[in-house]
Amino acid sequence: MSTSSGRTSRRAWGTLSRARIVDAALRIARDEGMRALTIRRLASDLGASRMALYRHVADKDELVALVLDAIAEHEVVPPGIGEGPWDRRLRLLAATIRRELAAFPGLAEIVTTRTHHGPGALRTVELILEALAEAGLDDRQTARYYLVFLDLVLGRVQRELHGDVAGIHRDASLDATDRQPGDHPRLDAAEPHLRAITADEIFDTELDMLVHAIAHAAHR
Repeated sequence: MSTSSGRTSRRAWGTLSRARIVDAALRIARDEGMRALTIRRLASDLGASRMALYRHVADKDELVALVLDAIAEHEVVPPGIGEGPWDRRLRLLAATIRRELAAFPGLAEIVTTRTHHGPGALRTVELILEALAEAGLDDRQTARYYLVFLDLVLGRVQRELHGDVAGIHRDASLDATDRQPGDHPRLDAAEPHLRAITADEIFDTELDMLVHAIAHAAHR
């Protein structure tokens, strides 16, 4: 909160709330990444003292937990997620999880290493499990494909953010110095497609494979 002279003014007593803190934290995390999110920086943006923030948030760890939960509850779960076929709901959840992990720099690393979930994250877990159960899977199959779903979505995001092994292998094959025209006809035929296929297409195909595997397991 800044004055016309450029100095940061103090927020009036009683105007700070946990909701305001989380909103400001989300802005910092989206614009600058999770590493930029500190109590000091947040206090400065809010025009409040760090001690004022500590009356609402115990520490940085709790602040990060609140941000994760807010993202899960308000950004990941799309409107109308409880309606429609199970496979549509599963695809929607996969797409929104991927989108939000990419939207907040550093979030994917936290999500893949953090071991505690708040209410928003637990709701997301429940929605995924509900979709799998409605596909016709038994409890063990539901648990199995839930873990496969997480591995697919979180793994895809990590690869897109930190280097895709498949992309590296593709480029190594296409740009090999020992490659001569006509020696590898299948690779020659695939080359324009290998260069054109997007990450979205790969993600959609991975989800197709998962949905087909779930349907097959349920049918058996």
